[in-house]
Amino acid sequence: MKNPLNRRLPRELKSDIGKYIVIFIFLVATIGFVSGFLVAGSSMKTAFDESFDKNNIEDGYFVLDDKMTDELNTKLENQDIKLYENFYKEESYKNAAYRIYKNRNDVDKIELFEGEFPKQDDEIAIDRLFGENNNINIGDKAELDGRQYKVSGYVAFPDYTALFKNNTDMMFDAQNFTVAVVTDNAFDKISDKHLHYCYSYTFNDSSLTEQQKHDKNTDLKELIAKNAVMNSFVSELDNQAIHFSGDDIGSDTSMMITLLYIVIAIMAFVFAVTTSNTIEKESAVIGTLRASGYTKGELLRHYLLLPVVVTIVGAILGNVLGYTVLKDIVANIYYESYSLGPYVTLWNGYAFVITTVVPCIIMVIVNIFILSKKLALSPLKFLRRDLSKKEKKKVAKLPNFKFMTRFRLRVIFQNKSSYIVLFVGILFSNLILMFSLMLPPLLDNYKTEVIDNMICDYQYILKMPVETDTQGAEKYAVTTLETNFKNSEKSDEITVYGVDKESDYVKAGFIDRNSVYVSEGILEKFGLKVGDNLDLKTKYDDKTYRLTISGTYKYPASLAVFMDIENFRTEFDKSEDYFSGYFSNKEITDIDDKLIASKITQKDLTVISDQLSDSMGGMFPMVSAFAILLYMLLVYLLSKIIIEKNANSVSIVKILGYQNGEITRLYIISTAIVAIFSVIISLPISYLLMKIIYSELISSFSGWLSFYIEPMVYVKMLVFGILAYAVVGALQFRKIKKIPMEEALKNAE
Repeated sequence: MKNPLNRRLPRELKSDIGKYIVIFIFLVATIGFVSGFLVAGSSMKTAFDESFDKNNIEDGYFVLDDKMTDELNTKLENQDIKLYENFYKEESYKNAAYRIYKNRNDVDKIELFEGEFPKQDDEIAIDRLFGENNNINIGDKAELDGRQYKVSGYVAFPDYTALFKNNTDMMFDAQNFTVAVVTDNAFDKISDKHLHYCYSYTFNDSSLTEQQKHDKNTDLKELIAKNAVMNSFVSELDNQAIHFSGDDIGSDTSMMITLLYIVIAIMAFVFAVTTSNTIEKESAVIGTLRASGYTKGELLRHYLLLPVVVTIVGAILGNVLGYTVLKDIVANIYYESYSLGPYVTLWNGYAFVITTVVPCIIMVIVNIFILSKKLALSPLKFLRRDLSKKEKKKVAKLPNFKFMTRFRLRVIFQNKSSYIVLFVGILFSNLILMFSLMLPPLLDNYKTEVIDNMICDYQYILKMPVETDTQGAEKYAVTTLETNFKNSEKSDEITVYGVDKESDYVKAGFIDRNSVYVSEGILEKFGLKVGDNLDLKTKYDDKTYRLTISGTYKYPASLAVFMDIENFRTEFDKSEDYFSGYFSNKEITDIDDKLIASKITQKDLTVISDQLSDSMGGMFPMVSAFAILLYMLLVYLLSKIIIEKNANSVSIVKILGYQNGEITRLYIISTAIVAIFSVIISLPISYLLMKIIYSELISSFSGWLSFYIEPMVYVKMLVFGILAYAVVGALQFRKIKKIPMEEALKNAE
């Protein structure tokens, strides 16, 4: 004889088909996106790592004031390195800087992304991201040095995966800077006015450790400085244009996995509540089956089957979408930020386990935990429809409210378990929604704060001390150190300024010569306070410094320390007249550009917020939509369960003469009250949780953006919650209309 439990499966699926379809679609979308994120991230990271050997990426480069002499060339090659001419010229077009190279065949080999490499002297290939950001298509024209060039293709430079014009820049700029390649003949025709004698080098010994590479780079730098006028020297280890993107790819993996697990756990609870409702509806049948000899384990396996099957099928289909459509969406997020070369999708066994096996385990554990308690009752209790383990308590006496109010309160109390799950789901949805809504105004606020607290209009960093006659220009000293905290794997760069005690630009109000003031970001990021010690160190050797914090200085542009310049010179063993640059509100014109390492203006200080807005702006609406859909899904499923649970009561109320609109006010308004109340209560809780999450998240990045939530964010969250429930309420009104009066008569005992 066929198992009656198996015959019931199609019936149970049919009765709850709407809920299963909605949950299935949501599982497919969530698992698919996370799978796509893990697959794209790991594939692109692998391609990035392999590009070092594939494209023979340099171990460093240096720029000289003039072409290298044969004598220096011989000395350098005797240092067991291989040298390459990597000259470039800089021209501008439409306020954007073009750094133009010849094509490379031996080092830093350029990858073709789309189109063709230049074949004619009037052709140029530009960085793909710059072209997309500025709407420059293949076939368009660009005028450089008085000549017209046709864009023949998009390329990716392995040594410019993040478009840093200078290695000292705080952020890359894919809007106003690009690298480009032309034919050798076309390169020679461009004016030498902005020719830079750049030489790349690679170590002959590829087995060197980072410390050995650093030591060798130091020796090379000293040797070059003694034999030529060197404008810059950047090792591959320190090159932000190479490593910035590689450090970011896949860095959000743990956050995405956590998001997946939380969503799966919530879906598991929804499944459990749905199944519990089914058990209550079928209690008499279950009692009969238990009395006929069916064990609790058999029934538990039966009710676990549909949730597990839906999860497995959703996970498999989600992975299929992740490996096809969704991984391209995730890859585009990276491509919108970085100038990466093409990649090949690779199988990721870890991603499969994380997005398929683990969700099924979570689904099973949560459902077993909840359903096993429900099914532990005796057959007699099931037959009597008495599914409470505890002694029945007297119905709580409510205050003498109006009938409608008391009825709604009864509905809420009778369905408190469903409403608790609803509250948790709304809290999580609001947390995601808050994150997506807070970031755009947070970046705008950061930009405003940076502009309002600029030290000066022009901040110059010199390659060597040079005097200027510019009125108002003030000397300062600067160096870059790293944090030296115990039990910390990651170091942060700290900019240490030495300024005049009576500075016209940095009004820190030094108490004495040894006073050290830090930007507020340092206190916020590292949990320090005034009076604490800040331990810093140089990047590669063991030289350490301990500075005692005397106060704070509002400078959100970077993590910075300010001290008296005399104290700076003493602390860092500098000469009595040493300085590194100038603060000035006027542009300095009497210093040769070749002697200026960098010039920092408002545009440079705000490039962080501008670049983040450009690269992540398209992601914020997607995250908001996800949060709102999750909210609507939970409210829809749980309110549907509540209405189905109370179908008998709704039928009786209809028999008593209540209209659909009045019944709606009893049941749908009850859920609306809980939903809106949950939204309101979740706002301060979301704020506290977001503050913790944001602090942990931003701590993994260099620099610091202070936590800020615009007041309008709370208004938007409340409005979104109300509007989303209005849509759900309309769907549930249709459900109430379909409940017949005969329902009460069919279930009469």
